[in-house]
Amino acid sequence: MKPWVLRSTGMADHQVVLAAFLVVFVLHWLLETVLSVLNCRYLARQKQIPQALQAAYTPEVYEKSISYALARARLGHVERLLSAALTLVFLFSGFIPMLDFSVSLLGLEELTHGVVVLLVFVLLNALLSLPLELYATFGLEARFGFNKTTAGTFGLDKLKGLLLLLALGVPFLYGVLAAITRTGPLWWLWAGLLVIAFQLLVAVLFPVCIAPLFNKFIPLQDGELKTQLEALARKCEFATRGIFVLDGSRRSAHSNAYFAGLGRTKRVALFDTLIQQLSVPELAAVLAHEIGHYKRKHVLKTLVISAALTLLGSYVLSLLLDWPPLYQAFSLALPNEPKGLLALSLIAGHFTFWVGPLLHLVLRRHEYEADAYAAAHAGGAEPVQSALLRIYAKNLAAPLPHPAYSAYYYSHPTLLERIDALRNSKMA
Repeated sequence: MKPWVLRSTGMADHQVVLAAFLVVFVLHWLLETVLSVLNCRYLARQKQIPQALQAAYTPEVYEKSISYALARARLGHVERLLSAALTLVFLFSGFIPMLDFSVSLLGLEELTHGVVVLLVFVLLNALLSLPLELYATFGLEARFGFNKTTAGTFGLDKLKGLLLLLALGVPFLYGVLAAITRTGPLWWLWAGLLVIAFQLLVAVLFPVCIAPLFNKFIPLQDGELKTQLEALARKCEFATRGIFVLDGSRRSAHSNAYFAGLGRTKRVALFDTLIQQLSVPELAAVLAHEIGHYKRKHVLKTLVISAALTLLGSYVLSLLLDWPPLYQAFSLALPNEPKGLLALSLIAGHFTFWVGPLLHLVLRRHEYEADAYAAAHAGGAEPVQSALLRIYAKNLAAPLPHPAYSAYYYSHPTLLERIDALRNSKMA
């Protein structure tokens, strides 16, 4: 028995595990459902456009943004129900031991057996989620005028994603399983370090090897915009391999910008839809915001937090992976790594859901800091506010979510919170 499992209930260890999971599972589902319902009712009662938003939100856009949020919430209800149902089916139907036994009939070597079990599970999950993804893309997003994806592009993206999963995921799974089974009592440390190294590798490769598989990245063409943005980058002492235009309009009318990469692979990508929607000063504010994330070391801080959580998760995994009560609770027969990893992947999120809102607190602070940096380096708060207003309105982002809902789910402050912070800053 693990030292932190108590016998004071009079229940066997596996019964304690089962009861604890069912209680947390139900509470987690109820919490997210209640938050969603609260947010929907809160949004539905909003009839008056706040004065701070009237420059970008016309009555038609405001009403449409609320309708879009409500439609996404309804889809979220279905996704939550499906996810809950699949979790229970996978855990209690005998699926996991049946999958493990079926793959064992192939007579594969131990590590290959584990990799195949885990890959089949990942692919099955992707297949089961496909109908809702199709509806979200070709139903909901199309209804609100966002979807530009063709069936051919959608299918090709899925094929590329599958090939990428095999190219990167298979070696990664082999490495993790080898660390677990062949590096002794401290395997959790080696496995955790391997996961961290993999995350860093993906961060380095993403802008130059992975993202170009799905989008075209064209260097910003000569003109006023390029002149202004390059001047801003020099002013901020920001060295980059280039500022690129991403062909986001081929798939969606949504607009965005992002900074990605580490070291010599740093890139700033601006969606072509964003360039069409914003003025040159507003685009400069967007670039300054992205540079602000780099200058304030937000990428590094996030990586450190992620690494710490990865090592902690690996250590907890080491306490549970060979623990018989875990397997008895879900009728998984004798412990083995593939079955344990599958069960824990289904269980863990229901015990750690509270980590997300805590991380969002940190990420929202990062956004405030990046906004302040943009205001200080791109002509004051006005172009930053103007850019935010246009981006949120063009993307039909509901500007006034329920406070509890945004605190739980949002990695960015709400639009009004960001505008208030900018107006109260020294750069306003």
